[in-house]
Amino acid sequence: MNAPRLRLPLLALLLMATTLVASPSVSAVGTGETMFDPRPQNSWGVDGLDPGSGNFQYYSPVFALLEVGDSMVAGGKFLEVTNGAQSHAQPYLASFDVETGEWLPTFDPAVTWSVFDLAADPAANRLFVGGEFPSVNGDTSAAGFAAIDPVTGDLDASFNVGVATSDGSQPRVHALEASGGWLYLGGSFTSITGTDGVEVDVNRLARVSLATGVVDAAWSPRVTGGSVWEIAADEANGRILFGGTFTAVDAVATAAFAMVEISDGSVSAYDIGFGMYYYGQGSYSFASAIEVAGDRYLIGGQRHRLIVADSDLNVLSVHVTNRYNAANSGRGGDIQAIEVAGDIAFIACHCWGQINREEVDKTRTDEYTDVRSVYAVDLATGQLVPWFQPDFSGTAGPWALEVDADDCLWLGTDAVQSGQRAARGVVKLCAEDNLAALPEATASLSSTSGQPFDAAANALDGDYRTNDSIASGFAISLPEQTPHLDIDLGALSDVNDVILWARTDAERLDMKNVHVWASSVPFATDDWDLLRADPLVSEHTRLGSHAAKRTLSIDVNQSVRYLRIEVDFDGVADSLQLAEVGVIGTRLPASEPVALTSTYQNRERIVLRWQPSGPITIFRDDVEIGTDNDGWFTDTGLTAGTTYSYRIETPAGATASVEASTIGTPVDELDLTSTYQSRERIVLRWQPSGPVTIFRDGVEIGTDNDGWFTDLGLTAETSYSYRVETPGGDEATLVVSTR
Repeated sequence: MNAPRLRLPLLALLLMATTLVASPSVSAVGTGETMFDPRPQNSWGVDGLDPGSGNFQYYSPVFALLEVGDSMVAGGKFLEVTNGAQSHAQPYLASFDVETGEWLPTFDPAVTWSVFDLAADPAANRLFVGGEFPSVNGDTSAAGFAAIDPVTGDLDASFNVGVATSDGSQPRVHALEASGGWLYLGGSFTSITGTDGVEVDVNRLARVSLATGVVDAAWSPRVTGGSVWEIAADEANGRILFGGTFTAVDAVATAAFAMVEISDGSVSAYDIGFGMYYYGQGSYSFASAIEVAGDRYLIGGQRHRLIVADSDLNVLSVHVTNRYNAANSGRGGDIQAIEVAGDIAFIACHCWGQINREEVDKTRTDEYTDVRSVYAVDLATGQLVPWFQPDFSGTAGPWALEVDADDCLWLGTDAVQSGQRAARGVVKLCAEDNLAALPEATASLSSTSGQPFDAAANALDGDYRTNDSIASGFAISLPEQTPHLDIDLGALSDVNDVILWARTDAERLDMKNVHVWASSVPFATDDWDLLRADPLVSEHTRLGSHAAKRTLSIDVNQSVRYLRIEVDFDGVADSLQLAEVGVIGTRLPASEPVALTSTYQNRERIVLRWQPSGPITIFRDDVEIGTDNDGWFTDTGLTAGTTYSYRIETPAGATASVEASTIGTPVDELDLTSTYQSRERIVLRWQPSGPVTIFRDGVEIGTDNDGWFTDLGLTAETSYSYRVETPGGDEATLVVSTR
């Protein structure tokens, strides 16, 4: 459990209704305007894994994260820090710039084994470290617990508190909590010595004064049967909550979870059967994550359950990850970390499948959504938060969560990727604008079969629910072989990712063969070959089955305005079964007054753009050639290597001019070029257009007459020799390679 810290106040929900959001609030993400970008916002992380002593059987690179000042400190079993291009030895404890994510090499404590938890005393500029290390900076008196400088990593000699075991074995501090002027320590140790040199007999749980480092000898609950793994303070009700593998406190059987009084350490009056009922079944049981959020208790551990209860332990909601006998056969699911920000609780777990809401009597409900090692719960309603589904892949899942002062979520995890980007043990995720849900954006289906299309009614608002019926979302039967959803973002935007959520109702259709087309101008055709041949259109795909994923992140990473989404669902080619679409990126600002630029030129085409968009008349070389109002105009049929003078004029009389030239030289003879290459496709273009026969490596492969030909089914990283020949005998050749 991390110590309380000062943070910037979370933004009010009302602020989220604005178009531009500087720092979206975690508690407001998912209301339509914002959602989490699945791509890590940091490049530095950790690598390597020391298995530790074996006394703690869970192997994760990071067990603790804590924001201290301008840094994010990470502790765990890692051996080095890395950004993929370079690595440096900094085992078990490292620090990163909380804003940039850069590794801070000036923080270089020499910790000799695993770190399990961190806490801080900002007033004293002091960082507390708990783990199973024999020494810190060569000092063996710091075995299992140390107080250090959060900037340099030097030992703080003024807070020389030490823990030990009666049999001389390695002491372990699993949990730290700074609250109400005390530092609480939990783990596997039997004595603690304060700064006054007085050794006090304890049993796995103790507290010392933050101001003096002196042990409170009168506060000494006797924990037996196992270790303490987690501590949380409820100052409002005068209690300390803790969890672990223990079976009793002060001889009272209270397996895995307990509460004692802040005042004297005595066992509180509560339902001592709570821990046994939810976590105390079997020979090895534990509660490993506890958080107090106002009048809410969040408790999780083995048996896959997150319990949301009030301060009297009246259970308000139960959420079960990868439950046994569920559709995913109950693979893992233990709750490992909890972090609360505003009304949202983030939950980390050993879970890669589905999560169900369970009735208080443990009967299963049909409310579920995807989970890939971390999910979110709305504390105001007790419901799962479906908009938060990061695109992680890994094994053990996160053991550490921390929301920083800018409302970005940091995770300590073994995930190897997030949002199609490399993840290196420490991952920073931030909330961004959902461009598809802003008022300027519009959407349309390829056909509505007579049904009017309403973007809000069809869930393009970031606020769908997990059990939508077939009539909601984009679950609309269409007559096309491959129906599509078109989104106009309303302005040119730097788009990073397109995130797609599949419906999660009873039909449970899986996304397959996802195609996202992106363009700076409206799509001129539905033909895939022509789209692929258009230099203004790019294609982004994730092919194959994604049966285990109801959420997919598509990496776009370019400036576009128009998006087209096409998805196959379990071979059902005549329906678009999406529940939600998110577009992560930044709208590019419109300029004032009217401005005209040329954004693209080829041998026979020039694309013009004006800002702000609106109705204008377009002139080429002082001759009117058209009118338009969406900010874009494509002038075609031009001559290669020629300069043209353009002028636009608004109804109010404002004008702007630009000169632009086509590429190349005028075509006096047959010319063959390639405009696009992928791993298995090459697009050919010849000028002037007209009937030709096409040869590849001397073998005829087709005829065409429109100036374009797409050659498919090729081998990656292979060169091909092409020749086109006209009926009159003119020919042109080209050698081009796939990627």
